[in-house]
Order: sequence, then structure tokens, then C-alpha cells
Amino acid sequence: MRIEGSRRDLEMSTNQNESFMDETTSPEELSGKGTDQTAEATQTVSAAVDQARQTAQAAWHEAKSKISDLQSLETYVREKPTQAVLVALGVGFIMGLLVRR
Repeated sequence: MRIEGSRRDLEMSTNQNESFMDETTSPEELSGKGTDQTAEATQTVSAAVDQARQTAQAAWHEAKSKISDLQSLETYVREKPTQAVLVALGVGFIMGLLVRR
């Protein structure tokens, strides 16, 4: 009985090893999987870089627009200093009323 159990165990072990050998992947398959994963990672990184580039460009254009607005404001103040001072006083007065409430 002991011998029969050992033989069955040996046969089962051999069958498991054979099925394991059948299920393993070859080096070519592993290489193909690695290449696929590398391509996928490259696409993901490329998409992230494109998104970052678009965000940076939008920020750059917004900054240029604000600088242009400041320059036009400076031009307005230089051309009409009295009006600029009166507008500033009016805005300050209104803000002061709002803050007190």
C-alpha cells in the first residue's frame, strides 16, 4: 500500500510538472509582452506630456494677456491721472463700506 501511494504521488507530480511545462511562456512570448507593456507605458507618458504642454501654453498665454492688461492700465493712468485717482478712491470707498458690514 505504501508503494502504491508513492507511485500515485510520483505520477501526479510528473503530470503536474508536464502541465506546468506546457503552461509556461517562452522567452519570445515574454519579450513580446514586455514590448507591449513598454509601448503602453510610452503612450501613457506621451499623453501626460502633451497634457502638461497644453496646460503650460494656456498659462503662458494667460500671463501674456494679464501683462498686456497691466500695460494698458499703466497707459491709461499716464494719459488720465485725475480720472485714475478718482476711480481708485471710489473703488476704495465702496470696498471699505463692504468690509465694515
